[in-house]
Amino acid sequence: MDPVRALVESLAADDAILVETVETLRATIPGYEHVPAESLESSARRNRALSIRTILDGLAPEPEGIDEAETLTEERMAQGVEIASVLAGFRACMSIILRHLLAAAPRFGVPVETALSFSTLLWSLGDAFTTRAVVSYRDRTIAQAVADSARRAHWLGAALAGSLDRTALFAGASVFGVPRDRPVRALCADGVSVPALQDWAEEAGARAVVVPQGTGAIGILIGAPDAGPWPAGATIALGAPMVLGELPRSFDVATRVLASAQRVGADGVVDVDRLSWRMGVFASPEVTDLLDGIYLEPLREEGAFGELIVEALRAYLEHRMNIPAAAESIPIHANTLRYRLRRYRDLTGADLGDLNTLIEVAWALAADRG
Repeated sequence: MDPVRALVESLAADDAILVETVETLRATIPGYEHVPAESLESSARRNRALSIRTILDGLAPEPEGIDEAETLTEERMAQGVEIASVLAGFRACMSIILRHLLAAAPRFGVPVETALSFSTLLWSLGDAFTTRAVVSYRDRTIAQAVADSARRAHWLGAALAGSLDRTALFAGASVFGVPRDRPVRALCADGVSVPALQDWAEEAGARAVVVPQGTGAIGILIGAPDAGPWPAGATIALGAPMVLGELPRSFDVATRVLASAQRVGADGVVDVDRLSWRMGVFASPEVTDLLDGIYLEPLREEGAFGELIVEALRAYLEHRMNIPAAAESIPIHANTLRYRLRRYRDLTGADLGDLNTLIEVAWALAADRG
C-alpha cells in the first residue's frame, strides 16, 4: 500500500486525536468550556476528515469549497462562542492532527520531506478555513442583525401603539432591556439618525431603544438624560414618564410635542414642560389663525418694513421687554427699536403693555416660525 495512504488511514482510526482535541479546547480556548463534548468530538472528526482529504489531494481546497467551516461557525455561534475562539479552536485541532501525523509517519516509511510537506498543506488549509469561517460569520452576523432589527421594530411599534397583550409586551421588554415596573418615556425624534440618537442618550446618562421612522426615529427613552448638547438640527420630543403598560399614552404626548415643536420652530430636547402654552399653537389652529390675522397680517402688507417690525418685536419679547438689550441683539439703535414698536401699535392696535395682548402676540409669533 502507498505509505501516505497507509498513514492517513491510521490517522482516521486514531481516536486519541478526538480525546486530546476535546480536552485541549475545553482547557485553553475561551467559550469552549460550556460546549458539549459530543459537539466538540463531532467537529474534531470533521476536521480530521478534512485534513485527510487535503493530504491525499496534495492541495489545500479553496475557501468556498470548505463547507465544514460554515457548519462549524454557525454551530459555535449558536452556542455563544466568539469567532476568535472558533478560529483558535480550529488551529488547535490542526496542531494536534499534525503532531499525530508527524509522529506516525516514520512507522509507515513516509519520507521526511513528504511528512514536512504535510505542515505546509495543513497550514494552507487553516488559512482557507479561516477565510471561509470569517465570511460565514460576517454573513450570519448581518442576517442576525437585520432579523433583530426587524423584531425590535415590530415590538416597539406595537408597544407604542398599545396593540400587544401583557405577555408579549413584557416578553419583548425583557429581550430589549426595557424596565417593566419603573417609568420610561416614549420618544419621537426628527432630523437625527438612530446611532446619533443612541450616542446622545448614552452621553446624557440614559439609554434609547429606538428604530428609524421617516427622517428620525421613535422608541423609548430609559432614564433621565442630563442637560447638555443634542445632535445638531435634531428635535427630540419626549412623552410623560409612564410605566410600560401606559406607554401608548406617553407616545401620544410625544407625537403631539414633536408636531408642536416643529410648528413653533423649537429644536433640541422638548417636552410639554418646555413647550408649555406653545402646545396650543398646534392643537388650536382656529385660535392661531385668529391671532395671526390680528397681529401679523397687517405687517405683511408693509413688505420689507413689516419684516423689520417683526424682527424688533421678537427681540423685544425674547429679551423680557428690555429695549436696550433687545436693540443690541439685532443690532439697531434703541430709538430705532422704539420707533418700530410704535409703528407696530399703529398698524395693529396692539397694546404691548397689556398682559393678554403680550400672550396673544407671543402665540402669533410662535406659530409664524412654522
